[in-house]
Amino acid sequence: MTIEARNRVPSAAANGKNGHSLISDAKFRRLYELALKLHLASERAGGDGLTWLRGHEAVFAGVAGDLRDGDVVVAEHGGSVEEILRGHAGVRMDRRSFEERVIEALSDAVGDRMRKTGRITVVFLDGVRGGTILQEARALAIAAKLPVLFVEEQQKARGANDKKKQPAFEYPSIPVDTQDVIAMYRVAHESITRARDGGGPTHIVGVRWKLATASGRKRAAKAATQDAVEHLEQWLIARGLPVQAWRREIVAEFEANRRGQAFAAQASESLNEDEETETRAIA
Repeated sequence: MTIEARNRVPSAAANGKNGHSLISDAKFRRLYELALKLHLASERAGGDGLTWLRGHEAVFAGVAGDLRDGDVVVAEHGGSVEEILRGHAGVRMDRRSFEERVIEALSDAVGDRMRKTGRITVVFLDGVRGGTILQEARALAIAAKLPVLFVEEQQKARGANDKKKQPAFEYPSIPVDTQDVIAMYRVAHESITRARDGGGPTHIVGVRWKLATASGRKRAAKAATQDAVEHLEQWLIARGLPVQAWRREIVAEFEANRRGQAFAAQASESLNEDEETETRAIA
């Protein structure tokens, strides 16, 4: 067996008829950059509170891959990913309560639907929230066919044959592996296109699938699908794409921006201290 064959990671979601890819190399590069930057942000988080991003790279990268300037993203930890996504789509995020942001986003989505602006709203759920506000938001989105995606992650890993039912919402509800960037992108791409064309909301359900051993027995839940970035790298390498070169470029850019942000923060702090000293001297 060749190295390429051993490294091949099948993902039907990224292939069209006869196995031909439906995604351009430029889009693959974009998805990889988003996933890797999210991974680096969580890995180098330190005291910045970004460690929660680990394990969620595929969800955010896959959905953000087709967002446009002006599209709206509402997430519990929205501020944490704003800087990373901003360079790829001019999404709007703020730091008010999650419920307040959902209410405003759905109100704006009503206007988008009526004016046919083509703008969409993405609401990221953490799999725990399910209060009255979100139930009403979903009911409104369904009734008015709003251009909204509800992206929700389940908390437990599932087996490939797990038949556990999802809530019976009256709109498409599609399960996707939370560690598969390409699969998440394909489902998001189709859902976003449908929403922009007036087809109404979609519910994307992120799940972690348990891996099976060679004998077909399921592994423990902790052995769920491998790291999303590693999985994507193997998949891209199998298609002959220059992943290592991409990685060097992305890491270099990420570190340069990180150093620039640190320098700007230090300069701002120093400037504030000088202003305070000058004010005290004048007083």
